Amino acid sequence: MSSPRLIACLASLVFVTACASKPLTLNDNRIIPGERVGDVEIGMPLDQLLALKGVPKRTIPIAGTAATTYIFDGLTVAAHDKVYWIIVQDSRFQTPEGIAKGSEQIRARAVFGVPDCVVTKGDTTIYDYGKIYFDVDNGTGRVDQLGVMDKTQNCQS
Repeated sequence: MSSPRLIACLASLVFVTACASKPLTLNDNRIIPGERVGDVEIGMPLDQLLALKGVPKRTIPIAGTAATTYIFDGLTVAAHDKVYWIIVQDSRFQTPEGIAKGSEQIRARAVFGVPDCVVTKGDTTIYDYGKIYFDVDNGTGRVDQLGVMDKTQNCQS
């Protein structure tokens, strides 16, 4: 087989193999600040969320808005027409650095750096970084939940 013909055959094989591969899936239990938690993405249309996750365990209207909170296994999602924040209450979801529910506060703070704001409410302290925040149980010093959003909601006056 001539060189140009061999190159053309190899190129065709690479193209066919690439087309036959599986599509990218986001179901990896990753928390990506400002973007997603597993397969639930910020900006995802509400109908797509419900098709993906099924019937929520519970729904709660968000006072003073047209939005609703949808509670699924390990996740709480706020959406109106689209998802605008995701709260993680399950340790199977974690950041690429391994921060998850139950992580030590000092480790989470070392990973994320200086927060945009710190808010203490009762027995909980919130460390907000703009596109991600985490709540710490002041009694245990451990992360109680993490939140992903496209812009902060905890630092507003």
